Amino acid sequence: MKNIKWKVGRNILLIIFVFMQHAYAQNLNTTSLTPKKISDGLYLIDNFGCNIAVSVGSDGLLIIDSGLSNKADQVKSAIKEVSADSIKFILNTHFHFDHVGGNKKLVNKKSVVIAHNNVSKRMKIEWNPPEILGTKWPKISPYGKSALPEICFSDSLTIYFNDDTIKCFHFPQAHSDCDAIFCFKKANVIHTGDLFLSNGFPVIDIFAGGGTINGYLDAVSKIIALCDDKTIIVPGHGPLSDRNQLLEYLNMLASSKERIAELIKQGKTLEEMVAAESISDLYKRGKSWLNPKLFIYTTYYELIKH
Repeated sequence: MKNIKWKVGRNILLIIFVFMQHAYAQNLNTTSLTPKKISDGLYLIDNFGCNIAVSVGSDGLLIIDSGLSNKADQVKSAIKEVSADSIKFILNTHFHFDHVGGNKKLVNKKSVVIAHNNVSKRMKIEWNPPEILGTKWPKISPYGKSALPEICFSDSLTIYFNDDTIKCFHFPQAHSDCDAIFCFKKANVIHTGDLFLSNGFPVIDIFAGGGTINGYLDAVSKIIALCDDKTIIVPGHGPLSDRNQLLEYLNMLASSKERIAELIKQGKTLEEMVAAESISDLYKRGKSWLNPKLFIYTTYYELIKH
């Protein structure tokens, strides 16, 4: 009898434990994190794939990038912390899945997606880059019509919204072939997308996205020229930053390119460069979010072509 009671009691405890685990998981999936204030009317959501900027004001709600597709509900909840309005505009910095994945779920009947022409072209075809030194990327199927940009631009675009002027500039063949930055003139804020990562080395999409190291360096140089000492920079990933760190970033990448080029001249193989962690010391802010070997890989294969 005691054994029967113990078995019944144990089963009840297991049921309770499983229920509590499920409830905890559900809570994690629905918990919203309050956006961080960048400046008056501008906020940052940084937990769901990439850095999402949110503009709130009398004209309504505008966001830059939409994060991962499976995090769109959390993005919605986070936005509601600062605005009950529906999204009027989604501006995409480029086509990578961690920046446009949430488009479909965040778009409503009145929403308009805006991006460079090549974003639309890239989103209509499969994205399937090769494995890079053990790092696998997800294969992304073509996006449906509702997620695609409705308004596209070639070189630049100006948007007047929430008492500010948003200047959009395209940089060709940089991180990809469709990168755009968004500059808030009054707020003195620039969202760079993945043309700048404040937490380490980038990876340049040389295979499936038309990126180049020279185009990347040129883009960062031109963004620096748009900044002053008070400009707040929203990177594609990592904490908010400024002109000084962006200049440090440019120097790090330029030095990395020069070192890789020199090692190629010396006859070093890609494997030897990776094994020697040949550029890791050039990043001065701790451990890079993305492994430096990814930058070595893409830069190496681009340089040996020329």
